[in-house]
Amino acid sequence: MEIDICPLTPDLAEDYARFFDVTPHNEGEGGIKCYCVVWRGDSSYTGNGDHWFPTQEERRERAVQFVKNGDLQGYLAYRGGEIVGWCNANANCQSGVNFLRSYWPIEEYRADIKVKSVFCFVIAPEMRRKGVATKLLTRVCKDAADDGFDFVEGYANAINTAPDFQGPVMMYEKCGFIRYAEREGKVVMRKYLKG
Repeated sequence: MEIDICPLTPDLAEDYARFFDVTPHNEGEGGIKCYCVVWRGDSSYTGNGDHWFPTQEERRERAVQFVKNGDLQGYLAYRGGEIVGWCNANANCQSGVNFLRSYWPIEEYRADIKVKSVFCFVIAPEMRRKGVATKLLTRVCKDAADDGFDFVEGYANAINTAPDFQGPVMMYEKCGFIRYAEREGKVVMRKYLKG
């Protein structure tokens, strides 16, 4: 099965939104889709701090805007010209990183350390358990190494009580990550890219 992995670019904003239109993922109250709008660049957090957006239509509109502005970053997996997977991987989402790190006893953010954070995976139902997320994560790591990042960090849930949109610990380990910190089933996975 051939899967092509492509960085999310502004010209793919509508394709990205259509993928979320039709793919079940982390639907909140009333079935409102997330469009992965929370994990985005810090510069897009303005105003009164509202970052979730109350309607599906607004989330979709904001997602397209964030992709076009470069605030929503990551990779798309294609099979036969159709999107079958998504990985949110961002280096400019310090608000999200600080929120997630607040669950674990690990160090504070340092400006001299370049971290690529993996926040979320969405895989089309018919493509789950076929290695798509692993291919996405592998590409994230390759590009992060090429771009001079110190490490890639993921935030997994070892106790599978919630939707596994963060990716399973076993997948991270398969890709060379280590368990860096763990508490109450929440695990920070790290892959060091230098020395």
